Amino acid sequence: MNLNWCYLYSPVAMLRLLQLLVGAAFIILTSKSGFHGPVYFALFMSAFFCLMTLILFFISLFYKHWWRVNEIHDLLAAALYIALMAIMIDQTLRQSYCNFEGNPLPCAYNVFLGATFCSGFCFGLYLLSALYRFYA
Repeated sequence: MNLNWCYLYSPVAMLRLLQLLVGAAFIILTSKSGFHGPVYFALFMSAFFCLMTLILFFISLFYKHWWRVNEIHDLLAAALYIALMAIMIDQTLRQSYCNFEGNPLPCAYNVFLGATFCSGFCFGLYLLSALYRFYA
C-alpha cells in the first residue's frame, strides 16, 4: 500500500482539506449556537459529511480509482449544504431581533450568521470539487 503523492499535491486534495476545515468550522459554530429544532439536523448532517470527506480523502490517498464515488459524494454534499444554508438563514433571521445594543439576553445571531457563511462556502467548495472532477 503506497501513498499516492500525485493526489496529495493535486488541487482536488487541497479542495478536500479546505472542505474539512470549513466543515469543522461549521460544526463548531453550529454546536456553539445551542441545540433546538432543525439545528440538530444541520449539526448531524455536517458532522456526517465531514467524516465521510475525511474517510474518502484517506481512501483516495491510498487508492487511485475512487473518483466516481468522490464525485457522487461531492454532488450529494453540495445539495446537502444548500439545505443547511437555508436552515441557517432561517435561524439567522429568527435571531435578528436580538442584534441590538443593550440586549440583556444571550444572542446567537452572529453565530448563526457565521454558520450561514460557512455552509455557503462549503457548498461552493463541494460544487467546485465535483465540477473539477467532471471536467478533468
